[in-house]
Amino acid sequence: MDDKAADVNEEGSDVCLAQPSMIQPTSIDVGSAGSEEYLGLLSAAIAQTPLAAVTPSEANAAYRPLLSVPSKPWYPKIKKRFGAGPFKMGEMLKDRWMITGMIGKGGYGSIYHSIDMRALETVAIKVEPRMRSGKVTRRMLLEQKVLCRLQGRPHVPRMVASGHTIRHNYIVMALLSVNLGELKKMSPVNRLSRSTTARILQQAIAALRDMHTVGYLHRDVKWLPVFTDGYRGPANMCFGLTPRTRHVLMLVDFGLVRRYRQPTGELRAPRIRTGFRGTLRYASLRAHHRIEQGPSDDLIAIVYSGYELMVGELPWQLLSESTDLIMSKKRFQNTRDYLSIVSESYADFGMVIFHLTPRCIPNYTALQGLIQDLVAGKAMEDLYDWEENYCKLIN
Repeated sequence: MDDKAADVNEEGSDVCLAQPSMIQPTSIDVGSAGSEEYLGLLSAAIAQTPLAAVTPSEANAAYRPLLSVPSKPWYPKIKKRFGAGPFKMGEMLKDRWMITGMIGKGGYGSIYHSIDMRALETVAIKVEPRMRSGKVTRRMLLEQKVLCRLQGRPHVPRMVASGHTIRHNYIVMALLSVNLGELKKMSPVNRLSRSTTARILQQAIAALRDMHTVGYLHRDVKWLPVFTDGYRGPANMCFGLTPRTRHVLMLVDFGLVRRYRQPTGELRAPRIRTGFRGTLRYASLRAHHRIEQGPSDDLIAIVYSGYELMVGELPWQLLSESTDLIMSKKRFQNTRDYLSIVSESYADFGMVIFHLTPRCIPNYTALQGLIQDLVAGKAMEDLYDWEENYCKLIN
């Protein structure tokens, strides 16, 4: 089936990025340069970069480790050759970040692998056009605003910088792992263990709690990248890559968020009818019926996704007609039979969330506790399935 993610058109988005710089990014033609030649090009780039006062030999020593991509399966796949886009291989952004590959491309923009020449680290740069169909795009403006609000909380990536060139908005952030959908796909049985999934779910609940606390709904929680208008759209749950964050789940992609609570703490008045926001596979029934969403709708996507990770697929995964899909979701939510396949505790977890009203504030800690038995005594920092080569799922 085609999963559709609707474009954003939210009122009240007052975020403004920095004034445009008239400095054009420099471009370094790396072509098919080998590793040694590439290091030389990096050194040449530093000569153009006032932010990094180091010698070429020092540059070689500093950047050599950054050019090698770890072989760990959860490290993002970096494309060294890619077609037309906002940036070219070797191009410099704002005289600081060198483009060293592409991580992914979707209907809304692209994500690049880059070297931060000031901090000597690899980062991800998310880019989208400033104009689309003759209109100023607001998706990344909203995303930047929410990401700023959430900085310092454990389940969002560190934001390094944001701004825009003449044609594109961009956000520079910490590099993350491949998405959970890719980690599930690597499993020989196409699913994850209950203990791994339960720890993921508990962290996802904490991530949504943090977001809801600052007054926003995500409205597009999904583990798997899905095809939208011919593009493979991004999933928005990944893990960190550093020793400190490799077991910390990160919530990303805030382009469809909506403020549901005013800064004063007062709930916004619900609209009579809303546009569809989200991805069909994971959207709640309220989203399908164009009813104003609340925190519980984000959590419903968590229930669907947890079932998919542990069982392998959702009952409506192959349905293409909207009416059939809605009926399948109603059957799923009106009985414990599906969720009990995982466990009775997971059925309790799902039924509690399904019965939450859109205006209520969930008890996030209690929800985490309902699936504690699935964790099976594992700590958050213990190894996950992909770090054990999925051995426990095979044996």
